[in-house]
Amino acid sequence: MKKLLAWILFICLTSNLIFSQSFIRTELSTPLTNPWEITYGPDNYLWISESGGKVCRVDPSTGAKTTVFTAGDYFGGSPSEQSAMCNQPNIQSGTLGLTLHPDFLISPFIYFVYSYNSGTVPAPVTKFKIVKLSWDPTNLIVTANTDLVTNLPNGYDHIGGRLLGVKQNSVNYLYFSTGDNGISEANSPTCYNPQTLNPNNFAQDINYKNGKIHRFNMDGTIPFDNPVTGNSIFTRGHRNPQGLVFNASQNLVYNIEHGDRTDDEINVLESGKNYGWKYVRGYHADNNYPGESAYISSYTINPAITNDGLKEPLFTWCSVPQPTTGTNTDWCTVAPSDGFYYSSNAIPNWNNSILITTLKKGANTDQEVYILKLAPNGLSFAPSTSLSPNPQKFFTADQNINGRLRDITVSADGTKLFLINNGGAPTDKITVYTYDPFASVNENYLENTITIYPNPAYDLVFLRSSLALKYISIYDVYGKELYFTNEKIEKVDISRFNKGIFFLKACTEEGSVIIKKIIK
Repeated sequence: MKKLLAWILFICLTSNLIFSQSFIRTELSTPLTNPWEITYGPDNYLWISESGGKVCRVDPSTGAKTTVFTAGDYFGGSPSEQSAMCNQPNIQSGTLGLTLHPDFLISPFIYFVYSYNSGTVPAPVTKFKIVKLSWDPTNLIVTANTDLVTNLPNGYDHIGGRLLGVKQNSVNYLYFSTGDNGISEANSPTCYNPQTLNPNNFAQDINYKNGKIHRFNMDGTIPFDNPVTGNSIFTRGHRNPQGLVFNASQNLVYNIEHGDRTDDEINVLESGKNYGWKYVRGYHADNNYPGESAYISSYTINPAITNDGLKEPLFTWCSVPQPTTGTNTDWCTVAPSDGFYYSSNAIPNWNNSILITTLKKGANTDQEVYILKLAPNGLSFAPSTSLSPNPQKFFTADQNINGRLRDITVSADGTKLFLINNGGAPTDKITVYTYDPFASVNENYLENTITIYPNPAYDLVFLRSSLALKYISIYDVYGKELYFTNEKIEKVDISRFNKGIFFLKACTEEGSVIIKKIIK
């Protein structure tokens, strides 16, 4: 068996492939204003939510856009709702999540979220609602709109807002994410007086809607098997869950959320579970937040919640001790916004991965797309090695023109990625990355940028490269790493290696990976 695995590895590594996917970047000419959701529909059109309570439909080839609905009761908040505390923040508002019915071609309904005035004209109270639109696919018009869920929570920060329609075990559901609605006391300690009034204190309280993932039937009613009878709460203990992703192959829903200074998270949603905010952040064993370990060890099950219990993330970014700086751009959090489960084989090595967009351009973070490869059961992620890092990052070099990446969707054939941004670039737009399967024509060029000699070698291997290299590593035929350096070198001492075949892996500063065979 070992010889077979070694042979497979040998074939892979000596094929001279450059281990990086290549894309052609274009932009659609579609004019957009503060888009928040983009989804590729089974009708082969892009569906987008925009500011002002708008839903638009876009041709993914030409960029031609049609605004199919504008909410007449959209409300952008009132100055009278502005907080008198700290920096006097405005109440949150906007057009947020959008999803299509899981059987859209048979049941052509669109669902989306926007802010409205739940109070009166003299005493406005801005809340959010989920609305159902009836779509006529023949005449291409919305024929009716119905309020499904109203009085969804609001605050001065962290509103969540993602909406996802899925079919799980032959049953259709709507998932909706709400943030904790509070301003961080660590970052802005004067925004509530006393701090017990901060709504982030209620993210785990089942009597409050904020800080939760809610699950509804497609008509807005509450499923009979939700963990709290008669309550839309599906999970609790969330800070700012801006992403929802469905893995149809395993019937799993993931949420993606922002941490506070540390621990952005991807979670596998499980009915009744508590994801810990604000007392538990990220992985349970790292104890990187004061009091976290004690809270976990003394956690008491709530008998009113079926299947209650703390659940740790599938994956986190920035699992470090609490930073001492108050500057957001210095923190290692990436501000993940939304994601897409990639099930296609069109892009090599991407099958069974979550594609995640990020918003933050900081000292050590970028506005880019992460590719997190999952284990086959979807409950954990594939191991990361220097030969095959997980996650991988894409499109970093384009962040100044791509901007703050708010959402991502993928064409039906799996070859095109569609991204939307909120600011961070000259315009809000649809950016398209098309996978280029013929990029391998550049492989010979890259292959010839590195020369190793002598080969076969005895004690020393000399290396000459015309490109700047990020690192160099050497593996045996079983994939075991024998050597690694991220320093600039001209030779490698292999005298301690046994006689045989080895593989030198060189990663360029641009991210291309070149493999060279060494014989000793």
